[in-house]
Amino acid sequence: MTITAYSKTFKRELDARQLKNLFDENNADSALSFRDFVKADIECPACNVSGGHYVAEAKSQSKGNVVKQAHFAFRDSMGKDTHLPFCDFYTGSDKLNVVANDGRVDFMRSGSEATQLIGLMVCAGIEANIFSQQDIRNMRQWFLDLREQGSFIFNLNPHIVQIARASLIRNKRNREQYIVDVSETENSWFDIDNEVYQSLYFKFPELALDHRDNPELWGIRLKGVVTKAKSIIVKDSGTSTFDRSILSEKYQLATQVASLVRSTHPRLRVLLGYTTNALRSSNPLMAFAALLLFVSDWDVTVVEKKIEAILAVETVTDITAGNVVGMNPFIHYSAWILVKALHELQSELEYEVDFDAEFNSEKERLMKLYFPSEP
Repeated sequence: MTITAYSKTFKRELDARQLKNLFDENNADSALSFRDFVKADIECPACNVSGGHYVAEAKSQSKGNVVKQAHFAFRDSMGKDTHLPFCDFYTGSDKLNVVANDGRVDFMRSGSEATQLIGLMVCAGIEANIFSQQDIRNMRQWFLDLREQGSFIFNLNPHIVQIARASLIRNKRNREQYIVDVSETENSWFDIDNEVYQSLYFKFPELALDHRDNPELWGIRLKGVVTKAKSIIVKDSGTSTFDRSILSEKYQLATQVASLVRSTHPRLRVLLGYTTNALRSSNPLMAFAALLLFVSDWDVTVVEKKIEAILAVETVTDITAGNVVGMNPFIHYSAWILVKALHELQSELEYEVDFDAEFNSEKERLMKLYFPSEP
C-alpha cells in the first residue's frame, strides 16, 4: 500500500488527502475528476513508475470507523503489481532485496520527536532552496544505480558470528586457551552457548577479526550488530547482495555531518545523546546527512553552510514539503561489513566446516563437564 506518491503537478510527495486538497484548490477543469487526475499525475515515490490510481478510505459498515486509509495503488488492468522489482512497495514473488527496502525514511510520519524535528529541517531546506524533493528522488536513484557497481555472494552459518566475536570478546580466563571452570556455573550470567563459542574459537583461530585494520568490525561487541548480522546470514545467504564496503568513505562523511547536525540543534543533542553509535542508529539523521552531502558533492565544508542556512529559517510555512520518503544508504552498515569480513575469512579456510555439527558436538561435551549430574 503506497501512502504517498510524487505529484508531477505539485512537485512534491503527498498523501491522498493532501493531494485531493491541492487538486480541489487548483483545478480549473470541472470535467476532470480527481481519479483521472491521479492516473496522469502521480509517480511511485520509490521506483518512479507512473499510472497509479486513487483508493478511497474504507470504513467499517458496523461501526463507521476508518479501517483503511486512503492511498494509492500501482496495478495494471489485470491487478498485477506494476512497481519495479527493487521497489519498496513491490509485492511480487520476484521482489529484489536491496538496501533501500530497509533504509527508507518517511521524514514526517513518525511518533519520534527526533524524526519530526529532522522532517522540519527538510521542510526548511526545501523552502530555502537548499535542496528540493527532486534532489531527494535523485539521491534514491543514485543509490539504486550505485548498488549495481559491486556485489558479492556469501554462504555463511549464523554460528560463525559468535565464534568470530569470541576472538575479540571472551572471558579473561580464556584469554590464551579455553579453560573449563565449573565454578562459573554459580554466576547468574553463565551462558553455556557463550562457552561453546569461546571454546570453538580456539579450534578455528582463522576466524579472528582484525578490528585494528577495520575499526568497523569492533561493532561486533554490540548486541544489535550481532543480531542483525545473523539475521542477514539467515535471510540472504546464497543471494547476490550489494557490497556496502564501497560506501566506507561516504559513511564516515555522513557520520561527521550527522554529528554537526546534532551539535548545532539543541533539542537533538538531548534526544540523540553524544555517542557515535547513537548517531548512526538514527535512520532519519543519517538519511538527512546523506542528502546534505549528496547535494553538496560530498563536501563537508559546503554542508556546514547549508546547515547554517537551514537553522536560520525561523518559520516553516509548508510542512507538506517535507512529506517525502528519504533514504539512509548506510542502514545496518556495521552488520553488513561484519558479514563481508566473515565471508572473506571463511573463503580463506582450506577445509569445509559444518558449524552446526561443531556447535552441537562441543555443547554436548561442555554440558557433561559443567553439569555432570544432569541426564
